Amino acid sequence: KQWYQRRVRGECVSVSMGTSKSLLVINDSPISEHHILLLPSPKDCSNQTLSKDAIEMGLSFLISLGDPDTRVVFNSLRAFASINHLHLHAYQCKEVLPVESCAVEHLAGCCYTLQDYPVPGFVFQLETDTIQLAQCVYSVVKLMQDREIPHNLMITYGDPCQAGDQPAGDVIPVIRVVLWPVTPSDELPTTLPFRPAVCELSGNILLHDYTLFEKITENEIVETLEHAGFQEFQSLSCDVRELLSRL
Repeated sequence: KQWYQRRVRGECVSVSMGTSKSLLVINDSPISEHHILLLPSPKDCSNQTLSKDAIEMGLSFLISLGDPDTRVVFNSLRAFASINHLHLHAYQCKEVLPVESCAVEHLAGCCYTLQDYPVPGFVFQLETDTIQLAQCVYSVVKLMQDREIPHNLMITYGDPCQAGDQPAGDVIPVIRVVLWPVTPSDELPTTLPFRPAVCELSGNILLHDYTLFEKITENEIVETLEHAGFQEFQSLSCDVRELLSRL
């Protein structure tokens, strides 16, 4: 608790959500305008292990905001988490990200898998209520946690997973939760041109060197993302299908 008292100063707290247990905190190292941290129950001093309550908080925040330019993201330990206390990021990006319109294939329930994408992952679609969606997502997150599989998560607006025959201009965006199991960050090559964390996995590539920005190619970006992909995704998908069929 002393960590939070030292590091989350009163002037950094933007607003509390619902009860005073959850906080929205100004990020002092933003990657974009309006970049904030979502802290579920900070006084609990939980480590960076994603909980169902944290997923519900992220969903509620994004839906309440109603801004398709805002994304809520999470990096687990060994998947480029910046610090070991439970937090999610919310930030704005004016561009449509590739993962928001990527084709998917139905797996089970409200869960789909990304198709023809550099990094394999699971996509969950909001169909009924946020509590049910959070439970579904968390059940797969917990499976990864139990197996010590690092993971990244993004909550965003995107194309419906089953768009039907609607013309592209008539498609109404839905809430997509994208969950990537990934190779541990400490096992990735040290020569990669950038860190494939959650923003990069979604297609929002953050480069901190202008020379690299000028010369990097799309092929190099794709190859870097492919390094992050979980090598046993097909086997994991089978286990996720079986898990969700029991819910």
